[in-house]
Amino acid sequence: MSKLRFYTLVAILLAAIAGVVIAWLMPEKVTKISVPAPSAERKIQIEKNQCLKEPGAVNIVLITDSRCVPPTATSMFSAIKTKCPNSTYNYYIITENITSQDEQMLLGLKKYAPDTVNIKIIPQEEPDLPYENMQRFLQYKVGMHKIYLPEVLKDLDKVIYMDGDTLVLKDLRSLYDMDVSDVYAAVAKDGIYYRFPKEMAEIGLDKRGFYFNSGVMLYNLALQRQDNIVDKLVEYIKTHEDFFGDQDVLNVVFGDKLKLMSYRYNCISTFFEADDLDFLSTYFGEPLPKDTFDIYEHATVLHYAGDKPWQENYKPLYLKELWFRFYNEIKGY
Repeated sequence: MSKLRFYTLVAILLAAIAGVVIAWLMPEKVTKISVPAPSAERKIQIEKNQCLKEPGAVNIVLITDSRCVPPTATSMFSAIKTKCPNSTYNYYIITENITSQDEQMLLGLKKYAPDTVNIKIIPQEEPDLPYENMQRFLQYKVGMHKIYLPEVLKDLDKVIYMDGDTLVLKDLRSLYDMDVSDVYAAVAKDGIYYRFPKEMAEIGLDKRGFYFNSGVMLYNLALQRQDNIVDKLVEYIKTHEDFFGDQDVLNVVFGDKLKLMSYRYNCISTFFEADDLDFLSTYFGEPLPKDTFDIYEHATVLHYAGDKPWQENYKPLYLKELWFRFYNEIKGY
């Protein structure tokens, strides 16, 4: 091999390596929703709310960066569209590195219920944490803002936290009005517990009997502040490795100071599509409809954990159609 050819090959190899390193270090590409809205033979119907006579307010927090603004806005819009007229939703949006256009998209949702929706954008820097400890779960690091909510939302005592890959199909007052005065959070079980028993034992949760999903939670911020929970969460992050984002951290540190809520408030399609419904009925401790379609139609919050409806091959189609039904109303904002 000639020296010229050798040095050319070396240069190409180094350029390729540099490209991989740069791609690894740079933030993920901003989410682009370019998949066409699907048609579906069956369409989920939005059930009528059982609205309370008295007006009431609900505090809701979401976390997003530029990658996730379109789904986050879709989640917010679905909640605004399906709430009771006398429910006021106070949104607190924790943001990291979003653009002015992103901010306008989020704030613009107020126009759909100007008298009963308030939206506050709370910009934050990336938390100073040893992210190398997360290892293979680095893609979840933006979610680590969840552990600081008692400090960031210091004027609130209680808040619903919600991931951006959710749809809200009913008014949230029934969730928000739960009594969590003596626990850190109300949470729903996650199928990870029975799917990965070895990992559950390794983090000491096998004896508790469940693992919760952190995508929808009713947070008792006041009690978390009183017990210095943020310090304990940060300490766990500093002293453990290869943990599943904020979810493992919250599960371990919150311990038994939790209240279990119905799967209907955090209805994760991944498990209902893949696992036996009789088994899931036992696991969740409540009867399930025999048809997964009915499970989703009666849910309060659908959570698209795992595959996303804006991905090309997402199934089932009726859940994909439902998500696009809300997204298509705001995509041209």
